[in-house]
Amino acid sequence: MKKTNILTALFSATLLLTACGGDSNNTIVPNSNNISALNAAEVEGLLFMREEEELARDLYLNIYEAKESRLNTFKNISDNAETKHAEAILTLLNNYGIDDPSTGRRDTYKDQDLQDLYDDLMNNAVGSDDVAALRVGAYVEETDIRDINTHKLHVSAEHQDIIATYDRLLCGSRNHLRAFAGQIENRTRSPYITQVPELAAEVSAILGSSKERCRK
Repeated sequence: MKKTNILTALFSATLLLTACGGDSNNTIVPNSNNISALNAAEVEGLLFMREEEELARDLYLNIYEAKESRLNTFKNISDNAETKHAEAILTLLNNYGIDDPSTGRRDTYKDQDLQDLYDDLMNNAVGSDDVAALRVGAYVEETDIRDINTHKLHVSAEHQDIIATYDRLLCGSRNHLRAFAGQIENRTRSPYITQVPELAAEVSAILGSSKERCRK
């Protein structure tokens, strides 16, 4: 789909900007003397994921409201998961003495690429039928999986708190993708098609497995 290609390109550009956020030798001094300093790639990952999780939270709640409460999955995921995911990243930022990038305002993000992406996804979801809205939800979860995995690669083994948080977020995103894809398949009577091509094998494995119990 042309629209999907545009959205994928936007997310790829955002990810590229994040990955090139600075010299990997730069460090941030954490609040606790027991926690090693973070390199620039680790910091950029936390900053990006903080706003990306907020984007998912806001987007899902707004889609739910725009669809006149027909799609309860969006509200459930926004209230019960994405809010907690954003808070989990905020806890890490606080622990490491990193300023929170959140604007504190719903639907507003400091990262301009994320702001543009949010606007595009919201318009796509609200201006289409319920299946298209569900596809937006599934797309967000696919990109979330991709982005978390990418940022996790840059986390040093000594920072197990960051790795554990990313793993919990990945578990949640896999379950959310199962929920969205299941509803799409029920409504279309057709198999779900991966929207982020490089995740085809991973998405197939996720949808072929059962819902997981994510560690809190």
